[in-house]
Amino acid sequence: MNVHTHVKERAMERVTIFCKSVIKTGSAFGVRTDTGEQVFLPPTVVGGSKLYEGEVVDVIVVPNAHRDATTEWFGIRVCRDEAAAPAPKPVMSIDDRAYSTIKISDGYLTTAEMAELLNTDSTIAHNALLRLFNQGKIAKADVYGSGGQSRPSFCLWAVSAKTFVGEEE
Repeated sequence: MNVHTHVKERAMERVTIFCKSVIKTGSAFGVRTDTGEQVFLPPTVVGGSKLYEGEVVDVIVVPNAHRDATTEWFGIRVCRDEAAAPAPKPVMSIDDRAYSTIKISDGYLTTAEMAELLNTDSTIAHNALLRLFNQGKIAKADVYGSGGQSRPSFCLWAVSAKTFVGEEE
């Protein structure tokens, strides 16, 4: 075995990822469940495996060697061999993850803080929080930085409205 082959073999890993988004091009982005690092999956891998957003799967990854890469890992194959794979992990929806996060938070969170905790963008986090608010599960406070604004500067989210004024449940 030559040195270059040995380095390649060591760089290839089978890891579990959470597929956080499938984009219009057919590519997907996931997060390694062991390290939190980003994984890019090209359309050929996504389409061939029928990978969908929110799914937790094992993927063969290699370091992303693309010269403009900002994503640490490149997925080369989704592993769907049931005999070798552990039992499927239950997948929580983004709404369930947001609700669990808000419940364990100490006080209230901004949309940006929630997005960071969920490892997603603020639009996805805001939409999940808004759905929870509309279902009556959480409270929302719109904060305006100055008079005359047509939209709030930011939103605060909590388990109940009493949280915003420091009262206990």
